[in-house]
Amino acid sequence: MKTLGLGASVLMVLGVAALAGCGTATASGAPTLLSQIEQSHTLTIAESAYAPEDFQNPTTKQWTGYDVNILQGFAKTLGAHLKIDAMPFSASIAAVADKRADLTIDIYWTAARAKVISFSRPMLNYNDVVAVNSVHPAITSDTLRALTGQHIAVVVGSEEVNEADKIPQAQITQYGSIGESFLALSSGRVGADLQPDVDVSWAKKENPSLAIKILGPVPASIAPPIASLRGYYGVPKGAYSQSFLNKLNAYLKTIASNGQEQKILDKYGMTSPVFLAGIASAPNTYQ
Repeated sequence: MKTLGLGASVLMVLGVAALAGCGTATASGAPTLLSQIEQSHTLTIAESAYAPEDFQNPTTKQWTGYDVNILQGFAKTLGAHLKIDAMPFSASIAAVADKRADLTIDIYWTAARAKVISFSRPMLNYNDVVAVNSVHPAITSDTLRALTGQHIAVVVGSEEVNEADKIPQAQITQYGSIGESFLALSSGRVGADLQPDVDVSWAKKENPSLAIKILGPVPASIAPPIASLRGYYGVPKGAYSQSFLNKLNAYLKTIASNGQEQKILDKYGMTSPVFLAGIASAPNTYQ
């Protein structure tokens, strides 16, 4: 039986390593997500309209938002364009898990979701904050003591309901939407509003007449861990997505480090450094 000489053996090993590095196939020889995107020149995101993450510009009807901008930039590094597959949010995770779409918009990590999809490194902090009336604030401190006994607005079914429930003697009103809660705060019908900082910043940018402002973060004693309030992109599980996920993680770390992501966020009123605090140095996995 013929044997390969040392030179030929080294060349073969290097060739296999190069293919593995490119992510063209899994160990079983099946094509990878990365190779399919590079061949089709299309990166498909399962998207539901939710400003300022992702929404259609009312004038141009084009999709925009910071998720769209971030992923358009990433798609370019793969020689691809971003394709929007619009669907209800409730259907988006299943679409990615079933490989009908390549990735989700940024979402919270949960144990249930981690069973069906893999997550990127974190790309944004969604800190919950205490918003108050900017003209006649009912409270001037973001401490639990200052919130005690106050009239607090939250949105039905949100994480902030659990936070408000931990405020002693608080009078809690649950509104059907963030917009309703902000109107209540702006008109002085409630003393404080517990909401994600993203939503407060976006509302002020879109409607400067709203008399609301961020007082500070929700007290740590009633807020969930910061890792659970970060945004992550979701991709299909397994070796099929690993080379793609490696490239996505590298890109997200780069733009968080070099100021590129902050420039994108600035366009949506998210100018505070709190949104990216700790993101560049965060691990690639949920912790």
